[in-house]
Amino acid sequence: MLAPITVKVGEPIVITLEDNPSTGFNVCLTELPSCIALISDDYIHGSNPLGMVGVPGSRRFTFIATKAGEGALKFNKIKFTHPELTILDADPMENRFVSVEG
Repeated sequence: MLAPITVKVGEPIVITLEDNPSTGFNVCLTELPSCIALISDDYIHGSNPLGMVGVPGSRRFTFIATKAGEGALKFNKIKFTHPELTILDADPMENRFVSVEG
Protein backbone atom coordinates (compact mmCIF):
# COMPACT_ATOMS: atom_id res chain seq x y z
CA MET A 1 0.00 0.00 0.00
CA LEU A 2 1.24 3.46 -0.83
CA ALA A 3 1.91 5.99 1.91
CA PRO A 4 -0.74 8.72 2.32
CA ILE A 5 -0.12 12.04 0.62
CA THR A 6 0.00 14.92 3.11
CA VAL A 7 0.02 18.53 1.90
CA LYS A 8 -0.93 21.98 3.12
CA VAL A 9 -3.69 24.16 1.68
CA GLY A 10 -2.46 25.76 -1.55
CA GLU A 11 0.13 23.07 -2.34
CA PRO A 12 -0.04 21.01 -5.55
CA ILE A 13 -0.30 17.24 -5.80
CA VAL A 14 0.96 15.52 -8.97
CA ILE A 15 0.22 11.86 -9.64
CA THR A 16 1.51 10.08 -12.74
CA LEU A 17 0.18 6.66 -13.73
CA GLU A 18 1.01 4.39 -16.66
CA ASP A 19 -1.61 4.61 -19.40
CA ASN A 20 -1.98 2.96 -22.79
CA PRO A 21 -5.07 4.19 -24.68
CA SER A 22 -4.27 1.84 -27.57
CA THR A 23 -5.71 -0.97 -25.40
CA GLY A 24 -9.08 0.79 -25.45
CA PHE A 25 -8.82 1.60 -21.73
CA ASN A 26 -8.00 5.02 -20.30
CA VAL A 27 -6.93 5.83 -16.74
CA CYS A 28 -9.69 8.03 -15.31
CA LEU A 29 -10.18 9.79 -12.00
CA THR A 30 -13.21 8.14 -10.36
CA GLU A 31 -13.17 9.54 -6.81
CA LEU A 32 -11.95 12.90 -5.55
CA PRO A 33 -12.10 14.21 -1.96
CA SER A 34 -13.65 17.65 -1.51
CA CYS A 35 -10.41 19.06 -0.06
CA ILE A 36 -8.60 19.04 -3.43
CA ALA A 37 -9.43 20.21 -6.95
CA LEU A 38 -8.30 18.78 -10.29
CA ILE A 39 -6.23 21.34 -12.21
CA SER A 40 -5.14 19.27 -15.22
CA ASP A 41 -5.17 15.78 -16.72
CA ASP A 42 -2.46 15.30 -19.37
CA TYR A 43 -1.43 12.30 -21.46
CA ILE A 44 2.34 12.00 -21.96
CA HIS A 45 3.44 9.88 -24.92
CA GLY A 46 6.00 7.18 -24.19
CA SER A 47 9.22 6.92 -26.13
CA ASN A 48 8.41 5.58 -29.55
CA PRO A 49 11.36 3.65 -30.99
CA LEU A 50 11.25 3.17 -34.75
CA GLY A 51 7.72 4.55 -35.04
CA MET A 52 6.13 1.70 -33.09
CA VAL A 53 2.44 1.98 -32.26
CA GLY A 54 0.78 0.91 -29.03
CA VAL A 55 3.68 2.08 -26.87
CA PRO A 56 2.44 2.90 -23.37
CA GLY A 57 2.74 6.39 -22.01
CA SER A 58 1.53 7.97 -18.81
CA ARG A 59 -1.26 10.17 -17.56
CA ARG A 60 -0.36 13.03 -15.22
CA PHE A 61 -3.04 14.38 -12.91
CA THR A 62 -2.36 17.70 -11.17
CA PHE A 63 -4.42 18.77 -8.17
CA ILE A 64 -4.38 21.71 -5.74
CA ALA A 65 -5.23 21.43 -2.04
CA THR A 66 -8.14 23.83 -1.45
CA LYS A 67 -9.12 23.29 2.19
CA ALA A 68 -8.30 21.14 5.19
CA GLY A 69 -9.67 17.62 5.04
CA GLU A 70 -8.92 14.12 3.88
CA GLY A 71 -10.25 11.40 1.65
CA ALA A 72 -9.67 8.84 -1.05
CA LEU A 73 -8.32 9.67 -4.46
CA LYS A 74 -9.15 6.80 -6.84
CA PHE A 75 -8.41 5.99 -10.44
CA ASN A 76 -9.80 3.22 -12.63
CA LYS A 77 -9.11 2.03 -16.16
CA ILE A 78 -12.27 2.62 -18.17
CA LYS A 79 -13.17 1.51 -21.69
CA PHE A 80 -15.83 3.75 -23.18
CA THR A 81 -17.97 1.14 -24.91
CA HIS A 82 -21.57 1.15 -26.01
CA PRO A 83 -24.08 0.52 -24.50
CA GLU A 84 -22.25 0.19 -21.15
CA LEU A 85 -18.84 1.25 -19.87
CA THR A 86 -16.25 -1.38 -19.03
CA ILE A 87 -14.60 -0.43 -15.73
CA LEU A 88 -11.67 -2.45 -14.42
CA ASP A 89 -11.17 -2.80 -10.67
CA ALA A 90 -8.60 -0.31 -9.41
CA ASP A 91 -5.06 -1.54 -8.96
CA PRO A 92 -3.74 -0.64 -5.47
CA MET A 93 -1.09 1.53 -7.17
CA GLU A 94 -3.91 3.63 -8.62
CA ASN A 95 -5.44 4.57 -5.25
CA ARG A 96 -4.20 7.21 -2.86
CA PHE A 97 -5.28 8.67 0.48
CA VAL A 98 -4.90 12.44 0.73
CA SER A 99 -4.70 14.53 3.88
CA VAL A 100 -4.73 18.33 3.61
CA GLU A 101 -3.61 20.35 6.62
CA GLY A 102 -5.01 23.84 7.15
